[in-house]
Amino acid sequence: MTDIIRIPKDDLHNVCRAAFERVGVPRDDADAAADILVVGDLMGISTHGTRRVIIYCQRILDGAIVADPEITIDERSPCLAVIDGGNGMGPVIGSRGVAAAVRLAKESGMAYVGCRNSHHFGPVAPYSARACDAGMVSLMGTNTQPVMAPWRGAAVVHGNNPIGIAAPRRNGPPFILDMAQSVVAFSKLRHAHEAGETIPEGWAADADGHVTTDPLKGMKGWVLPIGGHKGYGLALAVDMLSGVLSGGQAATGVNQLFRRDETPQGVSHFFIALDPARLLGAEAYYEQMETFCQTIKATPAADPDLPVLIPGEPEAASMAETLEAGIPMPRERFEDIQRIADGKQPRTMPDQ
Repeated sequence: MTDIIRIPKDDLHNVCRAAFERVGVPRDDADAAADILVVGDLMGISTHGTRRVIIYCQRILDGAIVADPEITIDERSPCLAVIDGGNGMGPVIGSRGVAAAVRLAKESGMAYVGCRNSHHFGPVAPYSARACDAGMVSLMGTNTQPVMAPWRGAAVVHGNNPIGIAAPRRNGPPFILDMAQSVVAFSKLRHAHEAGETIPEGWAADADGHVTTDPLKGMKGWVLPIGGHKGYGLALAVDMLSGVLSGGQAATGVNQLFRRDETPQGVSHFFIALDPARLLGAEAYYEQMETFCQTIKATPAADPDLPVLIPGEPEAASMAETLEAGIPMPRERFEDIQRIADGKQPRTMPDQ
């Protein structure tokens, strides 16, 4: 049985930062990356949080991720910019991207920042939260390694490409929608296979494109999109906004994270920020936003024990609970991150 322990936020942040520094990441960048991943854990998005520290560090040691990259920002206009991440860590480049989008939007009212030559950057929600903290409405996303087939296709070509849409609130937690375009993450197929369980119909297709309830066949095939052709279309839209518009890689041009060679992933991200104070005025915006949210929350619940929620409220509840009780994680994982920080090899290498 897995031994789950709870780690205080600051302790987890410090050990993650130390692990990144140990493999050559500069202090400020190590701090930025640790912050994104730890906040992901606080929000309950542990699949994309600090569990990625070990593979990030290993990919740095493999030479795929550059520990101290030359990151350039090319401002094409007062509201348009492209960041070349120099094959650095995704959370480092993503942090620069959202900061640049917020800065340009404060100057121009709205901005697009595309990022190329990056890697897996963790969950979207922590970046959305940063934009909300700055008073910005935001739309952002990233492409990923291919794990899905095009609708009606029979080969893996594109990622599940998560998207985030967020808006600040004055009287409640920020509205934060963070969603990938597959019904489930690939890791759920692996977990079902290891547990000897079947998977629900609609989660995955086999290598011939047929829907399957066998997780092993699904692992040899691909995960299916939410809403059929609608999820497929959203996945391509995020890839276009991330990879195509930034001049980076898209679709099959994005490589796997979980490999052991010097090949960079070539991931691309995008960040769009809009200043509602410039559009409506701050007071009018917050009044409109609160009226909107309260109208939704006033809906009678179908189950009294399950009230209607606004996107972002589950993440806020998770943060409140984990800040007080500590972040839950397997003891072995925490100890392996500590081993990296101490200059030792981790005992296990996480899978996707």
